[in-house]
Amino acid sequence: MITRHKTDIKKFPFLPIGLVVLSVFIFFFLVWCNACKKTDETGVIREQLQSLAVLAEKKNRAKIIEQLDKDYRDFEERDTQQTDSLLEYYFKNYQGIAIHMLDVYVDIDEGQAEAQADVLLSSGPLENLRKLVGLVGVYYRFDFRLAKKDGRWKITYAAWREIDSDSLLPGSRIILKKIFGD
Repeated sequence: MITRHKTDIKKFPFLPIGLVVLSVFIFFFLVWCNACKKTDETGVIREQLQSLAVLAEKKNRAKIIEQLDKDYRDFEERDTQQTDSLLEYYFKNYQGIAIHMLDVYVDIDEGQAEAQADVLLSSGPLENLRKLVGLVGVYYRFDFRLAKKDGRWKITYAAWREIDSDSLLPGSRIILKKIFGD
């Protein structure tokens, strides 16, 4: 049996090298696939945050609240019910909210994610004036923590604060140039 094995190797000297090359190829393929999966998840979170902006413009409180985890808390310890009340107040008292999602940064680690998003907010009347005279609005930075539960990303924490244009994420400036031009 041992002699036959040596003979087989002599007949096919490329076999061990081929296995090594194949193994290395499979390894890199699996690493690449894992990187693609992470990129896809990053895209899913970005799309989800963009969707939240659209839902807020449409004043769809119910759909926004669906994005929050049952254990959600914001930076002021508001839960989902209190956040719903806060949204109700804003939606009743501010007409024509315009939300421009700027740059979004996402970091994923084993079913947990953190995201930062720069947002330009303005009201409907200000939005029309912005187009005429170039008024900008107010910049906010949103910080999110998300957890993947039952195949969906749920927001477990959110914080937001007003920022000045010097504090924007690098990609936000590029997006602003697209919105406003030079």
